[in-house]
Amino acid sequence: MTLTQQFLLVSILPLAFLVMAIYLWRQGPQQRPIRLYWSLTLVLCAIWASSVLRFYGGVTFSVPLVFTWGIIGRYAFSLAALGVLVATVTHLHIHNGFERVAIAFNCLLLATTILLDPAIWPYKIPSFQIVSYTVRQFDLWAAVWIASWLMAILSAWLLTQQIRNSSERSYLHIQIQYWLLMLTLFWIGGGFASVQQPGQPVWQEAGVLIITLAMAIGTFGIAKTQLPELRLTIGRILSSLSGSLILFGLTWLALSFVVSTVQGLPAGANAELILIVAAALFAGVFTWSYRWVNRLTRRIFLPAVTRREEVLANFTEVIGNLPEPAQLGKLFLRVVQSTLATDEAILFVAEDGPKGQLILRPLASLDDVLPETADFSGQSPFTQHLRDFPVPLAYEDITTTPYFDEMPAQEREILAKWNRVLFMPLHAGKSLVGLLALGARFASEPYRREDLDTLQSLATQISPLLAQAQNLMSLRAINDYVFQLNQSLAREKQYLKELSDLYGRFINLISPELRRPFADIEQQIQQLQESETTDPMQHHQLHTIRRQIEAIKSPIDNLITLSGRLQRHANFHFELVHLNEITHNVVRSLEKMADARNVTIHFNPHTPLPAILADETQLREAIYHILHNAIKFNKIGGSVRLECGISGNELCLSIKDTGVGIPEERLKNIWDSFVRLSHNGAGRGSGLGLALARFIVMAHGGRINVESEYGAGSTFYIFLPLVFED
Repeated sequence: MTLTQQFLLVSILPLAFLVMAIYLWRQGPQQRPIRLYWSLTLVLCAIWASSVLRFYGGVTFSVPLVFTWGIIGRYAFSLAALGVLVATVTHLHIHNGFERVAIAFNCLLLATTILLDPAIWPYKIPSFQIVSYTVRQFDLWAAVWIASWLMAILSAWLLTQQIRNSSERSYLHIQIQYWLLMLTLFWIGGGFASVQQPGQPVWQEAGVLIITLAMAIGTFGIAKTQLPELRLTIGRILSSLSGSLILFGLTWLALSFVVSTVQGLPAGANAELILIVAAALFAGVFTWSYRWVNRLTRRIFLPAVTRREEVLANFTEVIGNLPEPAQLGKLFLRVVQSTLATDEAILFVAEDGPKGQLILRPLASLDDVLPETADFSGQSPFTQHLRDFPVPLAYEDITTTPYFDEMPAQEREILAKWNRVLFMPLHAGKSLVGLLALGARFASEPYRREDLDTLQSLATQISPLLAQAQNLMSLRAINDYVFQLNQSLAREKQYLKELSDLYGRFINLISPELRRPFADIEQQIQQLQESETTDPMQHHQLHTIRRQIEAIKSPIDNLITLSGRLQRHANFHFELVHLNEITHNVVRSLEKMADARNVTIHFNPHTPLPAILADETQLREAIYHILHNAIKFNKIGGSVRLECGISGNELCLSIKDTGVGIPEERLKNIWDSFVRLSHNGAGRGSGLGLALARFIVMAHGGRINVESEYGAGSTFYIFLPLVFED
């Protein structure tokens, strides 16, 4: 690498630290202290990394600038190490008392380093002997300077190890792994950076590169709450790199062989044919070697993943066809029992309750003892964690991590009553479908990293199956309900049909019997009136009797007539029809009546509208009654306006007249049968038109409304559901 290339590389690295700080503030957590401390640490690292550029200045940089820049860079590095210690305490929530001692001790070392620096102070400390070695002031200062950053990193490492040893396997444990890797890389990079040789910046360059990687890992660990397993991540990286290197080597050997073969061909040989054959052989070898290399590297670097795939394959064979949710849960718990060596496991199904609540209903357990259904608040940290993160959660994290401090005491009691040490959320896509609660393993052994990998894989496999089983059970329940409802409706329909037939037979039977006495009485009265012996007084009495008999007969005739009309509306035959056409036919049938009363009908049926499902004859009669009334109760020279249009998912027909209108107190009972308004809105009679119209419209699944202003006219609205033609 040339000097210019080294300079360009080193000049980019300080900017990398600043980019990390910006990324942290844009993507990092909500805790402000850790973002502040880590950002300051990144800025100090950027200052230290920029000091390496002084080696490339040559005569461009003055001697005092180079000298001062170096001093600032060295102490910026020491302060960065101290910042790493403070960030460790803040990020991992260490509050055992030793962190304060460690921070104070490292601050003292840093102050001592500054006081002993011969490049800053004019005084000199006399040299002294230790055994046979002469210790100068520079040697003493260099040792204290190295100790100032080394002890800070060592303190952070020891504190992190203490937290690691006292915590269960969980997402916090994974963060600790990444943090330990960061501290290790920082320690290695600091070792390279401590090598100070005049004119030899290669050690500092190596240190900057390593520490840049360390700080990137630390920034990623702080910004991301959930991190992938470190060992699995490293294994995947090594698997990809090793596989790529092996394939690169095979490709290089194949191309070298082809080139040497082509170059050694005699004159006149067909080189293109040889290249085609070589390409075909290379493609076959590459395809076979890719599969072989991929399988080999996965078994070497990712044994847990390979073992997990075998477990999933066995589990797929076990479940076979999709069983009932309870049976599926029992099978899943048996697989968990044989795989993770635990006899304490409960499977819950998750449901959403009111106000975002999480309802956990027990589905199956290994000991067949199911706990009670539990409700958790939608704002609870436990609920939010289960819904947001499909990763295992240790019970110790709930009791020790500040994130769960706001968890209600009632919910903590529920978890304590369950007596489980590990919780695995089951996610199907982005939805929480269940929760697996595990107790301690056999002989109280802790759950290892391989166990958690296997558990997460099993959860990934069971979650969609559990969701499908629950949906299938719900569909079966709905199907049973619909079947029973259809049976009930069929019986009710048959009952109504028989009742309607009986009503029709009753009307046909009783109608002649009701009219026959009146015919005999009228015949006798007629004979008496035609008799010559009847005097005027008797004629008057007979006339009065005839009028009274007519008053009695009229309602009975009307009742028989109306019964016949109602009988005609007992059956509907639905088909696709167009409201415009039906309305147009009704308008044409009432044109003579409108002309006789000098009433103008306005209707424009040219706008195309969707079809509706209706009985054309019945619907025509309903519109006929409304339009007939609009003409009949209109004023001489008035008008009626009809408009069809779409209102939401309904078709609307409005019939607006300029008649006398309906009094407000009469609007409530205009739909009652046998009530008819006269021209002044007060009369009564045997009117059935509006009641029939309302019945017909509602039988079509629609509705009918009216708006009226007494003395100004009325507007009737008929709404019918839309049905789009194929």
